[in-house]
Amino acid sequence: MGELGSIFDGVPAATGTKGPDLRVQVTVRRSQLERGESVVVEVPDEVPHGDLLVPRRRGSDDPPGGVRLHLSPRLGERTMLRLRGQGGEHPDSGRPGDLLVEVSVTPDPARRWWIVIALAVAAAGLGLGWLGFAGR
Repeated sequence: MGELGSIFDGVPAATGTKGPDLRVQVTVRRSQLERGESVVVEVPDEVPHGDLLVPRRRGSDDPPGGVRLHLSPRLGERTMLRLRGQGGEHPDSGRPGDLLVEVSVTPDPARRWWIVIALAVAAAGLGLGWLGFAGR
C-alpha cells in the first residue's frame, strides 16, 4: 500500500507576521445601495495608523485612491466590513493586514425633502398647521 498524500502538499505555508489592520470610514447614499451595483468609495492609498501613514494593498479591481465595495441593499447603518489582505504590509514578511471599512449610509437629499413635504401635507390635513406652528 502506498502512502496517502495531503491536498495541501506543495502549498506554501503562510510565514511571518501580517501587517497592521487599517481602519477607514466611508459614506454611501441609500440610492447607491438600492441600485445593486458595486460602489467605489474614496480610500487613500496611504492610511493613517498611529503616527504613520501606512501604504495599503489594493484589491485587484480597486482604482487608485479607492475601494470597490459590493454592498447589500439592506446594509445597516455603521456596518463594519473586513477586507482581508488589503491592509498595511508587514515590513519583513510582506504579508498584508486587513482593511476595516466602517460604512455609514445616508439618505438622499431628494428623499429628505419628500419626507418634509409629506409631514407638512399630513399636518395640514389634520388642521395642525406647520407641525404646530400655525399662524394666528
